[in-house]
Order: sequence, then C-alpha cells, then structure tokens
Amino acid sequence: MATAAPRTIQLIGSMFAAQACSCACDPCVCGDHCTCKGADAYLGPRWRFVGDYVQAGSAYGVDVTQSILLNLAQTSDENSDAWHEFILIDEQTTPDQANALLTAFQRQGSEVAHVHRLPTVDRPVYLVPMHYTITEERNILSVVFSPDRSQLIEGDASIPFFQEWSYNGHVAIQQPLEQWNG
Repeated sequence: MATAAPRTIQLIGSMFAAQACSCACDPCVCGDHCTCKGADAYLGPRWRFVGDYVQAGSAYGVDVTQSILLNLAQTSDENSDAWHEFILIDEQTTPDQANALLTAFQRQGSEVAHVHRLPTVDRPVYLVPMHYTITEERNILSVVFSPDRSQLIEGDASIPFFQEWSYNGHVAIQQPLEQWNG
C-alpha cells in the first residue's frame, strides 16, 4: 500500500494589498499610476505593499498559523521612481516560522497589482509590531516600521534603515491564500 507524500505547504488565509494614494478607493490598489479622481493630490513618499495573512496552516513542517508577512516598498519622496523594498514579519514570529514563511513566499514582491518574481535575498527582512484583524467584514492591518521597533533578521546590517512607516487601516484582499503543495 502506497502512502501519500507529506505536503510541504498547507495554508489558508488571504493575500492583501494597499498603496499610498488619495483617490476614493478604500484602499487603493490601482497600481503605480492610479488614474482615479483625486489620486494626483497625494503628497509625500510613495509606498505600496502586498502581504499574506495565514489564518491556519503549516509550511515545511512548521506551524505558521496567525502569521503575517508583508512585502513593503517605499520611495524617498513623491517624485522618485526608485523603490526600496523590505520584507516585514510580525515580531511574534519565531525564527523557525520566519524561515518557513520566507521560503513559502520568497518569490512574492511588493507590486500591488502583480506578484513579482524577486528573490527575498535582495530585500532586508525585519521583525516588526504587526496585527491583522477582521472586523465587520473589513480586513484591517496595523503595522509599525521604525528603527527603534524593528529587528533586522536577514540582510545587510551595514545598509542604514531607510524610512519610518506605519499603517493602520483597511487592506484589499487580492486572492484567497489556499496553498496545498505536495
């Protein structure tokens, strides 16, 4: 009698996104050049993220239930086209969970409208205060990315911290996170 091979990734949750914009979308996920009314009124550095909330599951034999991973990109000012990318993981995540999440989502990028195929090794990885909730059918992310509240766990430590950033608001669900690999 043949036995089934163990599954390496078994996840249920959601992929979500948002970006800096002043349009009426809540939140905006229109891509780099939002054409909605009011979008051009946004002032300040640009930012965008794609994230994953694992409601339940495991990756590579590690339980990653209630985990959050965020691919964040920022510009230095509103006129810049140079994006600086980071991976943020909830500070409650253990080293084994962080490694499993990075392996599972290593090819995901920060582009709001599309998933990039970039290796995580090119982006610093930080543990940060982060919380994801679903309230009144709204998905809400709260995160703080600052030098005094972030811990670099992967990447070049000689590269200075880029820019403080926080988010406390709705996220747009891009797709259900249902990965079942063998």
